[in-house]
Amino acid sequence: MCKQCNIVETNSGLKNATLEEIDMIASNIRKIGGGIVLLTGGEPFLRKDLPEIVKIFKKYTLDVRLQTAGHKVSTEKLIQETYDAGAKDINISLDSLIPEKQDYINSVPGSWHSAIQTIAKVSKIYTQSAICSIGCVLSRLNYYEIPSILEFASSMGWYLSLVPVHITDPSLKMGFRSHESDFIFRREDIPRLESVIEKLISMKKQGYLLFDSIDFLRSSLEFIKKGKPTWRKDDVCDSPFLYFAVRPNGDMMVCCDWQIPGSQVSLIDTEFPDKYKSKKLISEVQTVTKSCNGCHYGSYPEVTLSVRSFRSFYERAKITVLNRNMLKQKSYNELIMISEEIKQQNHEDYSIGDKYHQDLVGILKLWNEKHTRVQLIKQDMTKRATQGRVRKVFREGSK
Repeated sequence: MCKQCNIVETNSGLKNATLEEIDMIASNIRKIGGGIVLLTGGEPFLRKDLPEIVKIFKKYTLDVRLQTAGHKVSTEKLIQETYDAGAKDINISLDSLIPEKQDYINSVPGSWHSAIQTIAKVSKIYTQSAICSIGCVLSRLNYYEIPSILEFASSMGWYLSLVPVHITDPSLKMGFRSHESDFIFRREDIPRLESVIEKLISMKKQGYLLFDSIDFLRSSLEFIKKGKPTWRKDDVCDSPFLYFAVRPNGDMMVCCDWQIPGSQVSLIDTEFPDKYKSKKLISEVQTVTKSCNGCHYGSYPEVTLSVRSFRSFYERAKITVLNRNMLKQKSYNELIMISEEIKQQNHEDYSIGDKYHQDLVGILKLWNEKHTRVQLIKQDMTKRATQGRVRKVFREGSK
């Protein structure tokens, strides 16, 4: 029930592709020239056959990136098997160094500590040939502590990967975006946010492990301020040429927000490569991309900027080439201690929350009390039901 996206409800009620169908999906991605596959959620580690899924994509020489919330990863054995299968790039979500805040964002008590435990498990298994990163959604709830989270990630040789929060009106039916107004920046927050972005750029130049390029950071700021990013060429994104999304049942989407307005196209189809290249499909996708104001999900601008911006390409190449001998094995207790030390050292940054965001501080106080926490969760579930955001269960014969 994470408050920062709507993807679980959007894709609920769909049949998950079988291993045989995933083999067809991987084959078709390779046939159209694909190179990287991001396995995200919901939660990819809920599939106990994840190692077999990774093996299939690697069989077709596709690089695999895993994106997980970290609090549903059950065993080191599954992490080890997935790593051995060829998944050497993992991103674990962490939006705060304050446990109660992370738990409130996820609507799951204890989720922060579970994520830290998963980071510790991954730290034991992933070696110097891997890329490990913390995925963080930049919002009004946490912007002032992003430099601290960057320090935390860098302390163990991990990168920090940012995505600015995406909020939309429920009536627009955008697949991924949240509907939570608490996350939206207010006009008076912008000068402080601008200062944080400049601090992150400075820290990146000093050697802190920030995955995102400077172009990405500046575009993120514009997206938050004006609702439009600067990373797109001619203000139109590169779907379906450089990227697109695939639903759990194998259906192609323009992106994680928009379905294709027209005939349904599935990657579990021997004719997919021809359909993908057809003028009909390209036209249908472009009716969406040309009218969309734009997004700032990490994967799409990352690909476009790497292709179209030499500076971003150079920064990305350095990560690939120089990502050696940086990963440091840290235990759960060590990570807790490091996070506490960083918060104490940067206490002035954390005081911004108390000083300027009393409404959010009040919500977190309610969350800290068990009785009022239960009420907040019930209110959230009621609101989701009112908005039609209720998870559906797949039943044979449904579409």
